[in-house]
Amino acid sequence: MDPVFGFLIFGLAAIVVTVIATKRNGIGIGLVYLIGVCAAGFGLVVLTSNVTNGNGMAAGVCAFISPLIGFIVALSSSTSERRAVLHGESGEYKKCPFCAESVRKEAIKCKHCGSDVSGP
Repeated sequence: MDPVFGFLIFGLAAIVVTVIATKRNGIGIGLVYLIGVCAAGFGLVVLTSNVTNGNGMAAGVCAFISPLIGFIVALSSSTSERRAVLHGESGEYKKCPFCAESVRKEAIKCKHCGSDVSGP
């Protein structure tokens, strides 16, 4: 397999993990995932290459451990909506004081119970 093809697949996997993390937790967390996945992948390639005396195939395969772990962590982390229900407010969501469901901070009425949530 051509190394450029492996880099493209790794880049695609890192972008998928970043998009999932961004959708669930916001752009800041998504960028942290992107940097973390790329740094961990690079570290795994260097470590595996040193341990296996330059075996490029083993190093390339080990590089994909970081996007896989990032994917699992991104899907298992709680969303801003869920954290708002647990803690009262998170990201762009707040907890409705009447039905305890998450609603956007700029909402005037709760979409779940129809109560007025425009107050502080």
